[in-house]
Amino acid sequence: MFLLGTIVFGLILIFFAGQLSKLPRRKMLIALLIYVFIVQIIWICALGLISYAYQDTRSLIDAATFLLKGDVGKFDPAYCPQGTVDSSCIARHIPSPHRYMSYYPFQSGPLLWFVLVFALFGINNLIAFQIVNVIAITGLVAILWRLGSHLKLKNTGFAAYSLLVATCVPLLMFCAFVYPNAVGFAITVAGIGIIAEAVRMEKTWKSLLTLAIGFAISGIGIVFKSTFQIIILAAIAAMVITVLYNHRFWQLGASIIFAAGSFGISKLPTVIVEHWTGQNFGKGLPMISWIAIGLGEKEDRGAGWWTGFALRAFKETNNNYDAQVHISRDFIHQRIEQFTSHPDDGLRFFTAKLSSEWAEPTFMTGLYSKQGTSWLGFHGLANFILTGTGTPYVIAFENISQTVVYLFSIIGCAAFMRSHVRDLTQGARFAQNRFVQSKTTENNSSLIQQRSSSEVFTQSVLSISFIGGFLCFTLWEAKGIYTLPFYILLFPIAARGIESCIDWVSKDKIPEKIKISEHE
Repeated sequence: MFLLGTIVFGLILIFFAGQLSKLPRRKMLIALLIYVFIVQIIWICALGLISYAYQDTRSLIDAATFLLKGDVGKFDPAYCPQGTVDSSCIARHIPSPHRYMSYYPFQSGPLLWFVLVFALFGINNLIAFQIVNVIAITGLVAILWRLGSHLKLKNTGFAAYSLLVATCVPLLMFCAFVYPNAVGFAITVAGIGIIAEAVRMEKTWKSLLTLAIGFAISGIGIVFKSTFQIIILAAIAAMVITVLYNHRFWQLGASIIFAAGSFGISKLPTVIVEHWTGQNFGKGLPMISWIAIGLGEKEDRGAGWWTGFALRAFKETNNNYDAQVHISRDFIHQRIEQFTSHPDDGLRFFTAKLSSEWAEPTFMTGLYSKQGTSWLGFHGLANFILTGTGTPYVIAFENISQTVVYLFSIIGCAAFMRSHVRDLTQGARFAQNRFVQSKTTENNSSLIQQRSSSEVFTQSVLSISFIGGFLCFTLWEAKGIYTLPFYILLFPIAARGIESCIDWVSKDKIPEKIKISEHE
């Protein structure tokens, strides 16, 4: 049934993409954005969350509330210290603000986002927070559409992209997650979109300025989720490929400098919060701790999922950073030796871990949609989708949809490779044409390369970002909600795959963009 459903859904996408391609592109985009916005609003209203149970969210709301009320004294280490027997502290069921920020000083960025949203819309206004997520995700859909234009998608490709977005349940449920991941991701990808515009600009100063703006915006995005640094690193790798294509090597040098600046931007929130509270939170848990967590396993947890390993090391060493690093390294070495000596166990572990991250069709959006208390008691639509009779059918559809996206992404990547080979062949044919003067040929070749720079960059950055995310979360702490953004980046590539299938079915072997007469 799964295989049959996958084949049928794939054929449905191909058929309706062909039909929708007859619509004007602008109307198609407007209709898609309205649909995405309305469906998310309906989902938020169906949930009706008035409290949220996710521990990190509770700690950030707690800290943001104290900051907005001017009660910075609650950030003092003496407030609800570790091991306290004070009943009011025990009743909180979350660490004190100072202890939490000492664990995770990089959470200063998310904390300031909660402060901003609550300052604008009221403390603990979860609906407002989710509506901001809706706006960010709707904007993200528009940004990926624009990246699709850099990929030179035709109307069939944009129609396919619209269908992929419209049928992606995890994307449409992502807004319910009371956390700044969606906002951070949208901002980071917006920066990438601006960088894609920069690489094709002819004037050096304009391209340089746009590159700086793009990397600065992406730097703001990674403030909300540090693992989005993978996307910035992917942009650098994509730039390497791009400059080899367009020979504007200064763009690579400038990108490296601007990327370093964007990483510097991500450090500013910690400085701001420490200055605001008058506290020093220290270095926090070492990043290597998340690799140790990602290689660990407990019977009651999935392979590589969260355990108390890092927090135990923090407490046992009394927040000694170097000692924590040493503990994590020793554990990682032990796990590597174990996997090396027992490769079957390593295969089992990584198969289970990667499956839980990339083959879990909901990407945990269903779980995080019901992490709290609803004023509606999760009745009606929320009950039908999350825990009711519709749940198995929704999950089955998500499973099929996820598989189809992966399959069409593979076809899309193959289409990109084919187009590169074709362009190289075509370029050689132009260069060898004895009827075209050498100077004119050089100018035409240069023009072709400049037009294609953004295409090469966009193809590369989307592909490398997904590969980088896959490799990172092979070792990093496993969590499906973390891998969802990298999955979403596949949509323009998958759309190209559907477009290629339609071209093949219609026997349109030569895309319109390269239909050139002999005289031309």
